Amino acid sequence: MKRFIAPLFLLAGTLFGQEAPLFDVDVRIRVVNDEMLYVVVQVDNRSGRRVTELAGYITEATSDDQIVSEKRIVHVHPYDPVLTNDQTTIRGYTYPFEKSMDHRFRYHISRVTFRNDARVFAWSPTDGLIRVE
Repeated sequence: MKRFIAPLFLLAGTLFGQEAPLFDVDVRIRVVNDEMLYVVVQVDNRSGRRVTELAGYITEATSDDQIVSEKRIVHVHPYDPVLTNDQTTIRGYTYPFEKSMDHRFRYHISRVTFRNDARVFAWSPTDGLIRVE
């Protein structure tokens, strides 16, 4: 019986020890009419810290990952109220709609600063926080 207790704790530690991502990023595409796409980027703060600045880039790519365009999106300016834990920020942009093209959009967070912290970070879901400045 004692042989099974150690592997059981290891299995439980691996299942429950995985941390949730600091930010949930959701990119939604809406077709407004035959000539326009409306792309909505929603970022949820799950970091447990107050965010004083949040910016990133939305990249439009083709089906074979050729970059068509890239726009900078600022969700939280330094002079805006802070984004506290479990709050959401949403920004939307319009793009021309070409029916012959397969539209794909990705959002990358390139600048994050936290309250009472002078460091500047970039964030990715795979690598986490990366110190930039």
